[in-house]
Amino acid sequence: MIVVIGEALIDLISKGNTGSYQAVVGGANANVALALAVRGEKQAFLGRISSDGFGNQIRNHLSSHGVNLDYSIAAKEQTTLAVATIDEAGGASYSFYTKDTADWGWTKDELPSLQKLKELSVSAIQYGCLGMAISPGNKVIEAWLEEINKASSITLSHDLNIRPALGFERETERRRVEKLNQISHIIKASDADIEWLYNLPAGADLDGIVSGWSKGKLVIITRGGDGVSLYRNQQRIDVKGFSVQLIDTVGAGDTFVSTFLAELSQAGALGENPLEKLLAISEDDLIGFATVANAAAALVCERTGCQPPTRQEILEKLRG
Repeated sequence: MIVVIGEALIDLISKGNTGSYQAVVGGANANVALALAVRGEKQAFLGRISSDGFGNQIRNHLSSHGVNLDYSIAAKEQTTLAVATIDEAGGASYSFYTKDTADWGWTKDELPSLQKLKELSVSAIQYGCLGMAISPGNKVIEAWLEEINKASSITLSHDLNIRPALGFERETERRRVEKLNQISHIIKASDADIEWLYNLPAGADLDGIVSGWSKGKLVIITRGGDGVSLYRNQQRIDVKGFSVQLIDTVGAGDTFVSTFLAELSQAGALGENPLEKLLAISEDDLIGFATVANAAAALVCERTGCQPPTRQEILEKLRG
């Protein structure tokens, strides 16, 4: 089983220049769980989901697509809101309303113990984005992950998914990310994430930074239409992307990471002794996993919002 922990929020998506908005279930980590479920992968979502009207919408949407919410928390706080604006190129920008909302209120007692995770046969935990950036809950999750890391029995996967719109201080964010990377076995980021984090111009050479991150582990850098670069133990492998008829990019990165984890799971490359397993994967297999994940992300780019594909749809995309 793959466990995903983090935010499940409501995206208020603008409808052109009409001044009206559509309420859509979102949140990077909820999107990852959704994509895993739609693909048919055994998963569970650990979220603090509000009991308000928007929270009920979130629960109904996720459960209707097969997301396992058995270990999510019914929170008393209100739902987090993100106002999403889609530009002419299909890119999304966000403004967030996060103060004292449900996603950030984690306590130690709300998180499953390592023993419980073992009983559930959990092979990987996926985390990142706002869930690991906003206090006080992020510190609680980080301490939980540190304890799990010591056992070396579950693969820990971190997707940076930086959100500059929240006004974080760059140096503080860099230190937070680098600390979290140290306990992660898989690190995924976009080129834009790293450019912002290190105050670099668009298109800058990232090899020095990313190669350093990848010592003894696997780092994945998504580059939009240019595909992805995999860095494993300081060795770089480039994998081409797919051409798309772009509608928007909402959920594309989340679908990529969910699909990549699912491919690793199917290959038995998650779980006990995670670093050894990741370093033992052949280069051809790594390229194959990334190609499948690229195909899944491309399909999402051709749809409105985060509508992840089934495994059959991904296979059809790969066949061309």
